[in-house]
Amino acid sequence: MPLYEYRCLSCGRVFEALRSLGAGISGLECPDCGRGDLEKEYSTFAGSSAGATSGGSGCAPRGRFT
Repeated sequence: MPLYEYRCLSCGRVFEALRSLGAGISGLECPDCGRGDLEKEYSTFAGSSAGATSGGSGCAPRGRFT
């Protein structure tokens, strides 16, 4: 199951929740205020821009490996 980030529109708290694909926000409540006024946050993967600045994939240094 993917991990999604949600923002509570009532109190501003951002939290994560494991949800199945396409589940939406029905049934979710803010862990702080208990309200269901939520919006899905867009997040990036860690290290997703590493390849853009180094010219490589960001997985391993360039060079010969023995």
